[in-house]
Amino acid sequence: MLSKLLAPWLEAIEASEIGMGDHVTAIAAHSFMNLLQRIEMTPVLERSLVDARAATDTLAVALDHKRTVPLRVRRAVRHAIAAAIEALRDATPNAVTKELGLGW
Repeated sequence: MLSKLLAPWLEAIEASEIGMGDHVTAIAAHSFMNLLQRIEMTPVLERSLVDARAATDTLAVALDHKRTVPLRVRRAVRHAIAAAIEALRDATPNAVTKELGLGW
């Protein structure tokens, strides 16, 4: 289930091109909110997701304001998302998710 929530975010990052900053930001925000609604938040999870959002927002700004996106910006996003994925391996469903029978 968590992979389904992250998939659009990852796809948006990988498919992003110049001028797509708003799209990347919107997809990341949607995925981020979906995760927050489904998992029991811990400090490690929260920090990793916030870092991934911040790196994605940096990428979005570069997509909208530069002619090319520096490789280090894309690397930073991939690294932050990888850290979030690692933290999500220990995630547990929150009460609402359990009540809906959507555990993993």
